[in-house]
Amino acid sequence: MGQRWSNQYAPYGTCPNCGWTGRDWGFKYHNFCRTCYNQWRKKQAEDRKKFKQQKLKQPNCNMEIADGLVVTRNVRERLLKQSHLEIPFTKRLRWSELCEGIGIYSSLIIIFVLIFTYYFSNEYALLLVICAITGYFIALLGNHIQKIESAKHGQKVNARLEHLARSRQQRIDEASMFYASSEWRLVRNQFLQEQGRICQECGQEIKDDFDLTVDHIKPRSKFPELALDVSNLRVLCRSCNSTKGATYDE
Repeated sequence: MGQRWSNQYAPYGTCPNCGWTGRDWGFKYHNFCRTCYNQWRKKQAEDRKKFKQQKLKQPNCNMEIADGLVVTRNVRERLLKQSHLEIPFTKRLRWSELCEGIGIYSSLIIIFVLIFTYYFSNEYALLLVICAITGYFIALLGNHIQKIESAKHGQKVNARLEHLARSRQQRIDEASMFYASSEWRLVRNQFLQEQGRICQECGQEIKDDFDLTVDHIKPRSKFPELALDVSNLRVLCRSCNSTKGATYDE
């Protein structure tokens, strides 16, 4: 029989979920006991599955970002995520959120203290009223600044999104013009006649013309001067070409 783990030397603790107290190896890596941790992981897996199912219910469709600029929903989400990463929130927006939170919480605390002093001591009532009104106006000011900065940040993100989408469309148009040019078709046909229809990555013979591709070893987007260089070409099937993408290792 295999070796069984013993809880004799396991860490001692109390599970915050079920309240069980004892020795369990689960306390060494997380705060839950082993049973609650397995239930938590199961719930996380179910939530991820539900999220994927909800995402699959939204079919991919074309969306218009600007006049004459159309991308798919998945491309827009990817470019929007990149735009948010490139344009972080400003310090002024963060300070406005902090001021709003401080103003709201301070006003609530002062109101509770004011109620307390009204019943027991009326000496500092006027001062507390002034502090509560000040905190309320600080919260209003922070909310106003937050709306202005959020609108400015949204405009910058949308402008960056449009710029990335237009750059992507420009690269697609340039690639279409290049691969439709007579120079590329001449080089491609001569290279295929010399090399044959064997994929240089997986070694399979490519029988279907649709799966037959001529790949640039050094990507054309990064090395445009080698676009028509025969030494920079290789025969790949469409599957291997899609897996390779635009990556290049020195």
